[in-house]
Amino acid sequence: MRIIFFGLGSIGARHARILKEHFSHEMYAFRSAKDALPNDLGIAEVSNWEEVEKIKPEIALIANPTSMHIETALKCARLGMHLFIEKPLSNSVDGVAELVQLCREKNLTCYTAYCLRFHPVINELKEYLRDKKILHVRAIVSSYLPNWRPGTDYKKSYSANAAQGGGVLLDLSHEFDYLEYLFGVLQDMKGWYGRVSNMTVDVEDAADVLMKTASGVPINLHMNFMSRLEERKVIIDFEGGYVIGDIRNNRVEWMDGDKKEEKTFTTTRDEYFKEQLEYFFANIGNAKIMNNLAESSALLNKILDFKKVK
Repeated sequence: MRIIFFGLGSIGARHARILKEHFSHEMYAFRSAKDALPNDLGIAEVSNWEEVEKIKPEIALIANPTSMHIETALKCARLGMHLFIEKPLSNSVDGVAELVQLCREKNLTCYTAYCLRFHPVINELKEYLRDKKILHVRAIVSSYLPNWRPGTDYKKSYSANAAQGGGVLLDLSHEFDYLEYLFGVLQDMKGWYGRVSNMTVDVEDAADVLMKTASGVPINLHMNFMSRLEERKVIIDFEGGYVIGDIRNNRVEWMDGDKKEEKTFTTTRDEYFKEQLEYFFANIGNAKIMNNLAESSALLNKILDFKKVK
């Protein structure tokens, strides 16, 4: 298939590299005039939409700043492309309804890339918790923004700027997605968010969110990208025991009654990114694909409601 990339930053470049190494698709990159240097992946470049129309890509992989996702997706959908959009779907609801209509009319697949659904820790938890009565969930994601993209000015990244769709609530929205995947539809999101350091220009760098699932499971989530203590884990209390999923360290620990065990995985980030791409290609045309436009737009609405912006 012919794939065109919009955005070859750290995530876009990772997708492109994995595609080159493990797949045989024809790849192009849309680069604007301000992209002074050619990409170092050997991907053919185009610089205007007339060239895009000549290529006739079948898939658009959209990994540019969050604030540009919907604008780019609409242009690609009008040209009949299936859409693979990096999370989050957007930083506002503007244009989302039009994109839903376009994809429906043209029978296009639109997938939002929440890759943690393919992480072995999340998969292990999904299976292990199948027959458990969940009592309470605590989740944390804590990181240090300057470490995210070495060699770049982190304050110029979209993560640090409100206008580009940054902030922990959207940029670390993997947490909301995997919590919904594991425990069911999230409801009643309440709490606090704010800018507590100089890590960002004008957007929140920390948040504490209380919520519950449709079945009544209470969830407590802390998220930040201003801490030197880097963590990504979820702690689940169930009747008779507990389980801890340490996503950062690829480890699951559980106690059920008096029995305590643990399991460690040797996976790499590339491996679960590759699984996600395989899933996407295998489900083009499947209306029930995970993280379809209906699912990801509903999650976006919840986050924006919590932030009280649309």
